Amino acid sequence: MDNRLQLRQQNKKHAHRGLKIFSIIMGVLILLIIAGVFFFPQLNNTVRNVTGNDTPVDSAVKARLVSDITAQKTGDATTDAAIQRAADTLKATKMSTIMAAAKDQDQAASLLQKASGVNHSQAEMAAAALFQESSVTPIRQAIASGDYYQAYQDAKTLQQQGGTSALTSGCLKIL
Repeated sequence: MDNRLQLRQQNKKHAHRGLKIFSIIMGVLILLIIAGVFFFPQLNNTVRNVTGNDTPVDSAVKARLVSDITAQKTGDATTDAAIQRAADTLKATKMSTIMAAAKDQDQAASLLQKASGVNHSQAEMAAAALFQESSVTPIRQAIASGDYYQAYQDAKTLQQQGGTSALTSGCLKIL
């Protein structure tokens, strides 16, 4: 009788060990899949190209950008309306369109015109400023390739170096 009790306990230990190993393997696989979507832009770009729609990563990036944009509201009705229009345009625009605008100055001007409501010549001047500004080039190229993590790192570096204030004031003068 004592022998059967020991065998049962050993069998339970082996069953729990198998369940633990299975759980660990599944956890690692799930983490790899999530990491693959977030940190390997090629996979995310492939999913976007196959489906023709924004991926969950695209939606998460846009949601974060929209919240950052709307956080800049000042209380001034005119300024807040322009900020809200930009946020709404970003929400409604497919990421593939944004990526194309990061590659092509004419498409960028068109997107700026749609987002800000400025006339065509002002949008062209703002797009030209964005494409001529060398400090913004790495960010623009990362966005064009769909590498959001790199774009974030480049934007963070630019912000720490103080390069955003000159660019912002230049664009505000144009617009």
